Amino acid sequence: MDATLFLEIVTPARTVFCGHVSEVRFPTAHRGIYGIYPGHTPLMTILGSGLLRFSARGHEHWTTLLGGLVEVRPDRVTILTREAETVDTIDLSEEETHRARAQRALIESRTEHDLELAQIALERSLARTEAMHLALILGPPTPPRCAKCGCERCECC
Repeated sequence: MDATLFLEIVTPARTVFCGHVSEVRFPTAHRGIYGIYPGHTPLMTILGSGLLRFSARGHEHWTTLLGGLVEVRPDRVTILTREAETVDTIDLSEEETHRARAQRALIESRTEHDLELAQIALERSLARTEAMHLALILGPPTPPRCAKCGCERCECC
């Protein structure tokens, strides 16, 4: 059995990452964090908001996710998410302003739609803040590269 999984992270706007990884960890909407290794039992689940973490070529990488779907097969993980961001695109001081605005919107929401939008904004802000704090503790992640061939966008498949 191959010691890697093929991971594909896709948003409506772009493919964020595709390549071979040795493990994947992601938040689900209702069942906590899933850890996936090669040979995992097939499943589909609803993706939560938070950090996706994966290991490739001996380095840990992470990106924020904002909801979506995940399909797991023994040799592949496909993540379809509304949004995904890497640490290098996040400004922590700006994020504190966004979080305060989202918390205020939660308190002031008058309709269910307003409440849902405020919750999404707060989830996004909390995921970004968690990613930044992880970068401060561990150092910024190196750009992810395929665990099998070493390229940024997998060319070996």
